[in-house]
This record gives sequence, structure tokens and C-alpha cells, in this order.
Amino acid sequence: MNEYRYLLAVDPSLTCSGWVLFRVGDGEITSVGKIKSAPPSVPMAERLRGVQSNVETVLERLNLGSDDVLVCEAPTTMKDPHNALKVEQVRTIFESVARARRVTVPGRVATRSVHFEIMGLVGKQLPRDEVKASAVRTAEYLYAEPLKRLGLLRADVPLKKHQDIVDALLIGRLALSRIQAARDALVPLESMFQGQARTNRASWRVRGCAR
Repeated sequence: MNEYRYLLAVDPSLTCSGWVLFRVGDGEITSVGKIKSAPPSVPMAERLRGVQSNVETVLERLNLGSDDVLVCEAPTTMKDPHNALKVEQVRTIFESVARARRVTVPGRVATRSVHFEIMGLVGKQLPRDEVKASAVRTAEYLYAEPLKRLGLLRADVPLKKHQDIVDALLIGRLALSRIQAARDALVPLESMFQGQARTNRASWRVRGCAR
């Protein structure tokens, strides 16, 4: 199995995608950032073109290549198919640009897996605002020192202002654990993500049109 160098964890969004770069060996956070798109008044094709250009710039600046890994958050629900398709295009841009640079893209991390395995949320899913607040508390608990070092944890600016980066932090935390598990078990990294991908597909439902 490859000895990976860096992990880029991504919380994709057409509005603002948060990303965090981890060093795989010790889990250290080396840099964070956001990629914002043009406003909705701009045609979708131009917005996506801008996102791709920015993603290419970030991966080039980080010098990511064949020794590195990129993992995005998986799709959540299909309650809003129109928005889900927009986010999927952004997610695909990150993965395609990474693959073009020979970065390993083993799969995606499900939001519910992050809630359960990293945040300790069990049972019925909480309202969105409560989940977001819990994510902020978890990120602060796990990464207080690096967040302070990076200027994200300050008395004058609440961490929730950087929710996109918070979500990417927790996605990366879970992805790092799967990289370590694959290394310990001497199995391909992709095998640590395939089971979850099957679960996600099985949970999708397409409803027929009302007659």
C-alpha cells in the first residue's frame, strides 16, 4: 500500500467549499481555505468554470500529486434534487482535477458517518442548526491549537463563521482514520470507502410523478 503524504478534505458547495490539508503521518493540519463561486446572477456554466479554475489553482499551490489523497463529503439527501445536482458538479470538479494530477480519490465520506463516528450523534437526526453547532464544538475540542495558529479560533470572530472549514475538518478526521485502518490492515484504501458508497446508493429513492 502507498505511504501517503497529504490528505485534502473537502466540504463541497456551489456557494463556498471549505478545504483542509492534513499531513497523513501525524494528522497535523498544514493549511485551510475556502473556494467561493460567483453569485447566482452569473450563468451556471461560468460559475462552474470559475470553481474549476480556483480548484486547479489550489491543488497546484499545494503541489498535490501521486503521493496524496483527496476525499469529499458524499451527497446527503435528495430532498432538493436541483441543489444536490449543483453540489455534485462541484464535488466532481474537485475529484476530476485531483485525478488529473494523479491524486488518489478513494471515495467519499458520508455526513451521517461523520455525525456518528466523529461527533458521537446517535439516534434520530437533529435539526440542521443543532448539528452545525455540535460540529463547531467538536472541531474546537479536537483542533483548538491548530485553529488558533491558523487564526480561525479568535475571541472576536466565532468559529461558526468558518462552518465550511469546520465541516471539512471533521470529514478529514474520519478520512484519516480510514487511511490508517487501510494501512494497518494492508488493504487497498478504496476498500475503506466502498462499503459506505453502497450504503449511500441503497438509501437513494426516486419518487414517481404524481398523477
